[in-house]
Amino acid sequence: MNRKVLCVDDEESILKGMHLHLSREFDLTTATSGEEGLKAFSDAGPFAVVVGDMRMPGMDGTEMLKLIKDLDSKVKTILLTGHADFEVGGADLLQSGQLYRILTKPCSPAKLKSAIDSGILGYNAVEEEPEEDVHY
Repeated sequence: MNRKVLCVDDEESILKGMHLHLSREFDLTTATSGEEGLKAFSDAGPFAVVVGDMRMPGMDGTEMLKLIKDLDSKVKTILLTGHADFEVGGADLLQSGQLYRILTKPCSPAKLKSAIDSGILGYNAVEEEPEEDVHY
């Protein structure tokens, strides 16, 4: 079962908190920018879940998560955002299936763990689906 999680946030203190609360349960990789997140996704993947912050300098979270979904349609993507940020593209990505979940900041470690666990189960369920036999 793939339990690899990539967390991307430009605030080191947020990443340290994520590492503290998540690294015992998940195979955790962190990155400090959208560009670094894409590189980590390509270099260290496949990941079951990618968590990205909405507001980052350069490439924002929605752009990074969309590019990641383009690379691997099975990955479950979670956007961390403030209420006002959600209006800027988050709803459209959620409806289009590009985002698995949107969590608002501040987000408790328990809520984040639960969303990641759910994403991992969803990712691995897709991985384990048997191939259908096609008969003509």
